Amino acid sequence: MIRSFRIISLFLVLAFMISLSTACGESETEYVITVSGSAEDTGVIYFLDYSINVYKDQASNPCGDCADQPVHLFVGADTADIVQAISDVITRADDRWEVASTTEDTIVLRVMEGESVGEIGELSAPSGISLTATYTHDGSSETTVSEVSDTSIIYKPFMTGAEPERIAAVYGPSYEMLVVLGVEEDIVVRADVQTDSFPWAEEVFSRINEIPILYNVHTSVNFEQLMNYDPDIVFTFPRQNELEQLSEAGIKAVEGKTYDYIEGVCVLLRTYANNLGEDAVEKAEEYCEYFNTKLNEIKAITETIPEDERKTVYYAGTDVLVTYGNQSDIIDVIEAAGGIAVTADVTGGNRIQIDYEQLMSWDPDYIFLDHGGMNDGKSVEELKAELLTEKQYAPMSAVQEENIYTVPSGVFYWDMGLQKILLVEYIAKTLYPEYFEELDMCEELIEFYGKFYGYELTEQQAEQILNRQDP
Repeated sequence: MIRSFRIISLFLVLAFMISLSTACGESETEYVITVSGSAEDTGVIYFLDYSINVYKDQASNPCGDCADQPVHLFVGADTADIVQAISDVITRADDRWEVASTTEDTIVLRVMEGESVGEIGELSAPSGISLTATYTHDGSSETTVSEVSDTSIIYKPFMTGAEPERIAAVYGPSYEMLVVLGVEEDIVVRADVQTDSFPWAEEVFSRINEIPILYNVHTSVNFEQLMNYDPDIVFTFPRQNELEQLSEAGIKAVEGKTYDYIEGVCVLLRTYANNLGEDAVEKAEEYCEYFNTKLNEIKAITETIPEDERKTVYYAGTDVLVTYGNQSDIIDVIEAAGGIAVTADVTGGNRIQIDYEQLMSWDPDYIFLDHGGMNDGKSVEELKAELLTEKQYAPMSAVQEENIYTVPSGVFYWDMGLQKILLVEYIAKTLYPEYFEELDMCEELIEFYGKFYGYELTEQQAEQILNRQDP
């Protein structure tokens, strides 16, 4: 199923952890959601840290009639249905929030005694559904609204404090995003992963070779070393211990997140921008307008491809038998490109280990290889050679037809950062060249690098990136 939905997102980022202790007389922490309208389109309802899939119909539900059916809805679900689904999600989760009360259009959620919340997640819904939520704690409240709109993602600015002057780019894709947001000159320290295996980053980004490096950030960040650079804000990994250290030191931290829908790349970019200032917000909107335009252009074509012509796709990362599940946006990427993701029913996000028998049972038409060389693993070229030469893989359709492709990277992995829209185009062009005769990937790269990195690629350089060649 190609998921097509309109998302409106709002992050309320709190700089402290809110602890509950009703025995000490503190007021209760509540989150009240009011629902209106009905689901007119497929997509995902997001509230707090939970999600509810909205499917077109029963046949579109990938879980079918499986026993462990996640809470879900179908197009046409009304206000009462949506309230009930939200209630069911909270009741099943039983981890932090509880249902205090419900009406036909409202649900009151309360934090369980002894639990705490540090961040209120995004509030969003597919077309036709309007959500309003009020978050209350200790007498103060914040109200967020998700309204029906023709724009794919609207992000209301929520600035927290003064614009930072000293930035730490720790999270892998953060350096690229900060370049696009126009604040590369304010970066005082960055991660090793931002140039490991990415010589194009050193070629394209103007200051990256001058900036001090933090090593082994995928494992953990050396807090004392990080503090030597006196950052105002740290764009880092979603690791709770490190976030708490930064909070205790009075340093603003913005954690990187991955989403299970492709538009999440704009949600994260807007989150970054809204912690950097008005100029960054404008640049984020410029990127997201470009992103949505390109995505809609691709989908307008792929949605016309007959079901019997659609190709099955397996996307591997770091190893042939490591893949991406339904909590990763790679499923959305493949489906937007017109493919059928063979791992769409696999529960999990990035880096899911499968076995040989499972891959062979899927027998995909195409295989895409990404993230090669990570953590001293095999390169994608080595993984491709493994697939094409080892006898155990010989019966597979993708191997027999030699439909094994190594994904370009350029300044960073295409499946992780802002080049993700190029990945959609690349997969669509690879699967259906007859439908995308006018799509020139060299031209797309040249436009993208000039528009967002301020770097004028030559046609030869664009071809080098597409062929995974160094500068």
